[in-house]
Amino acid sequence: MKVLIINASPKMDRSNTLNITNAFVSGFPEDYEINRIDIYAKDIKPCRGCFCCWASEDATCVIKDDMTEIMAEIMKADIIIESFPLYFYNMPSQLKAMTDRCLSFAVPYGGSRSEDGRTFDIMRDPAIFDKKFVVISSCGYVEPEPVFTALLTHYDLICCGRDRYTAILCAEGQILSNARETRQVRNYLESIKAAGSEYCANGFKLSEETQRKIAIPCFSPEGFRTIMNAHWKYGES
Repeated sequence: MKVLIINASPKMDRSNTLNITNAFVSGFPEDYEINRIDIYAKDIKPCRGCFCCWASEDATCVIKDDMTEIMAEIMKADIIIESFPLYFYNMPSQLKAMTDRCLSFAVPYGGSRSEDGRTFDIMRDPAIFDKKFVVISSCGYVEPEPVFTALLTHYDLICCGRDRYTAILCAEGQILSNARETRQVRNYLESIKAAGSEYCANGFKLSEETQRKIAIPCFSPEGFRTIMNAHWKYGES
């Protein structure tokens, strides 16, 4: 199995979310091939809205940048993991630019209506839905609801339903830097590693019990507030 990690944090190697992603894939079988792309190190220009990709038989984009390489890696991968922090209730800008450019994976929209609330768009290659897709994101809030709602609605439409992807959402993301040596964070990352092992062994799905377990914040709101007050007063902003 080929695994592609799309690291969409502007902090790249210093990403808090990447700690979760690395723990998750550390539970994968040893023979899985893992590749990572740091998209903030790539040249990704915003979509122009020209729809030349839809007019092209082979979905060629007129913009010449690193998206050609990224899309080729996406097509080669069996498991795609998007790893990023939640910024202002949605994905970081570079990931949004990359996502917009992936419109070329779809055939031109011709007036079809949604079925059962699923996406309007039809993929050029239906085999793209055979790929396994994981969204891993952390936020700086004390709970994942409702701050991830808009983001998940976006992915529901792109992926044709929430049952077509796995979401791992971590509240209190800053603790992965500020409190990484604590017992709570170590236990949390061990749970994420176990979830990665379960994901591969369980037909690329997580049980409801596991999803509930890894969604529980490491610290109480009061404990998290203490950590963050120390961070903003004495740490780096």
